[in-house]
Amino acid sequence: MNNILAMKRIRQAMTALSFLLVLYTAGVMLAGSLHIVESGESSSFLQSIPHAPSSPWMVFWLSFILCSLLSWLILNTVQGSKSGILLCAGFKTLLACIIIWNVNLSCRPLLLLVFSDVLYTMRGFQARYMVGIGSILTGLYLLFSYEVITPMIPMVSTGVYFSVFEHSTSSLLAFGQSLLESATLVLFIAFMCEFLIDLHQEKENIAQELNMMNRVNEDLRHYAQMTEQIAESRERKRLAREIHDTLGHALTGIAAGIDATLVIMDKNPEMAKSQLHLVRQVVSEGIGDVRASLQKLRPGALEQRGLKGALEKMIREFESVTAMTIDLDYQADSLDVDKAKEDVCFRLVQESITNARRHGAATHADVRFAVDGDWLVITVRDNGRGLPQKAITYGYGLTQMEENVSSLHGTLLFDGSDGFLTEARIPLTKGEYRE
Repeated sequence: MNNILAMKRIRQAMTALSFLLVLYTAGVMLAGSLHIVESGESSSFLQSIPHAPSSPWMVFWLSFILCSLLSWLILNTVQGSKSGILLCAGFKTLLACIIIWNVNLSCRPLLLLVFSDVLYTMRGFQARYMVGIGSILTGLYLLFSYEVITPMIPMVSTGVYFSVFEHSTSSLLAFGQSLLESATLVLFIAFMCEFLIDLHQEKENIAQELNMMNRVNEDLRHYAQMTEQIAESRERKRLAREIHDTLGHALTGIAAGIDATLVIMDKNPEMAKSQLHLVRQVVSEGIGDVRASLQKLRPGALEQRGLKGALEKMIREFESVTAMTIDLDYQADSLDVDKAKEDVCFRLVQESITNARRHGAATHADVRFAVDGDWLVITVRDNGRGLPQKAITYGYGLTQMEENVSSLHGTLLFDGSDGFLTEARIPLTKGEYRE
């Protein structure tokens, strides 16, 4: 904000100096013309110049009017639409060119004023617009030179009007014009310095905002992960309470029914029989309630297709959305384990191939199910980026896998020496596998 305020004030000072420079030059031309007329040297003056000059009064008043209009436009132009700013910049450039031409190619610093105004009013525009207009104004500044124009178009140099006065007066007048031009040039350099500083600070501010946005995004990702973990933990606790309450209610009813049966068994066998039917009904309802609660933690594919079918479906879906290929070697067709163990096996494979793609950038993975004695051995090996054993960190996924396998009294091994290997050994009970 301080740089913008400084640019605004420098632009105002340049406008005032440029206005004085134009009036000073036009005034000297008028005063010189009047001095020539009063001294009776009009004829010799006209013979010494290659081109008849315009009326000095017309030059003065036209310069005054056009320069006043240009100054008003510069001091009252505000940032607006792109088309409006470009149109106004073109009109200001045209006015500056007419004024410079009117005073016989003097006062070229007017183009520096217009250039500064363009940079000020076009802040935030694309760089190509400012470069384009800046190139045009630079070209005009070089073109509007007395030495360049006079070989093609005869024109009277303003220096001639300074020379009609006495030497001391002429030198003083020339010094005044040079002083105004130099002051305008110094202000232009100061403006460009402030403009470049403001541009640099703006880039730094953008870089800081981008860094802040990256930090906010990172915080949001951590928050999302934490929220997901909290939600999962709450859901598990809710389901645990639901199962506990269901089992507690069912077991309490069963215990009460059995106690009642024991009391009446000898006295009234028929009533005891009826009581046992009620107990059986409570047991069936309790089993149904527990199963309903467990379904909420169980993938739908497992329920519909079994473990092998669910794995095949999950692998096909994963391959369809990634460039990864997965081979499943399922040598446990006779496996008949409970749903909780199936769920752990499914989640283990799912998390392993997800980590292989996400963290190891793997393109291929081999999944193998085999029975080794009384153990179910599950291996998932990928061709992704490996890492030393000491560098393996237990995030939420690996920790959850280890907890799930441990809950089945199994063991879990990770090896990152060649790609990444996940090997789980889960004990099988009698009847879970038929040879």
